Amino acid sequence: MQTEVARTELRPLTSGTLPGWFQRILSRGAPRARVIAPRQVHLGGSLEIDWWLFWRDAPESTMVTVTLVGAEVAHRRISARTGISIVTETRPFLTLELDRHAAESGWPVASGHVETRVPARTMPSLAGKLNEISWAVMVDATRGSETLVRQAFPLTVLPVAI
Repeated sequence: MQTEVARTELRPLTSGTLPGWFQRILSRGAPRARVIAPRQVHLGGSLEIDWWLFWRDAPESTMVTVTLVGAEVAHRRISARTGISIVTETRPFLTLELDRHAAESGWPVASGHVETRVPARTMPSLAGKLNEISWAVMVDATRGSETLVRQAFPLTVLPVAI
């Protein structure tokens, strides 16, 4: 029997890093997302997400999309005369659209609530030295072909609970 997991505010992927700090400082007026969901969920388990996207004024024709993305991440070491560098390749194996709607022009916030199940026949999170399976809730705002904001909020997907 699965127990309900407490929902908390998820941190964006770049929030605790130096580039994330620079991004926040340099883009004070840029849209920013907020996601409340469980930090951990089991394969086949229920996933409940509340999300918000804040900006000064929503541009016209803005589409907000929230997706659950599972991806395989491979890190390769490449040696050269200048040293060793790490090349990272990411390939999504699941992109599940959870919510999509047009933001109201001029409003400072767009929001939504989503309830879904994590597909049971996929892979749980895995962190290895050179390979990993990562999961994230993605919040995207686009206007035409222009991406206004794209933020990833990682979560851990555990194996099926028995």
